[in-house]
Amino acid sequence: MPPKASNHTIEEYVTMAQVRELLDQQKDFYRTLLEQQEKSFKTCVQIIVDSSNRRTDDLSKQVYDLKVSLEMTQKDFDDFKISCKPWSKNCMETRTDLDTICKSMISISDKTEYLEGQSRRQNVVVNGIKGSGNEKVSESEEKVRKLQLDHLKIELDWAHRTGKPMALSEKPRPIVVRFLRLKDKLAVLDKAKNLKGSGIFINKDFPEAVQQ
Repeated sequence: MPPKASNHTIEEYVTMAQVRELLDQQKDFYRTLLEQQEKSFKTCVQIIVDSSNRRTDDLSKQVYDLKVSLEMTQKDFDDFKISCKPWSKNCMETRTDLDTICKSMISISDKTEYLEGQSRRQNVVVNGIKGSGNEKVSESEEKVRKLQLDHLKIELDWAHRTGKPMALSEKPRPIVVRFLRLKDKLAVLDKAKNLKGSGIFINKDFPEAVQQ
């Protein structure tokens, strides 16, 4: 029985040479594609590296500038400290002088207060005796003598009103009385209790520092 006739034509057969050619074309295509991708990747990486390098350079410059600025500031500060040394010494000397002056003023104040107290040792202050705005010293002395203290046989050195003159309707100004002897003052203070209820009060003449 004769063999069957084939339905394929000569054009439908692919030779090995054609297969190799197709494979070579595919290899060339993918090689080119990979080379392009590699080139693009390298370009992208280079851009990133260049950008990072620029930023690093900028940061390095900023750090350097900051370091220079700090060094200059430190130098200025050191120079300032050196220039301040004489002033510091002067300030210490001035402070010592001020402390000495303050101590002297306190001592003077204490002595003044003591002397004022001594000058008032023989004084008393009489409150509640009515008087006129232009009252004379002799009139003030006479009003003090009329406080029924004559039997004590005291001697006044002087007596006068203190403070600004006031209207008759206002509280009368106090009278400062100075005795010739300290014992007269003590006797008057002892008998001042007899004036209770009269509206007249006799007290020691204290310095202002003690009154405050």
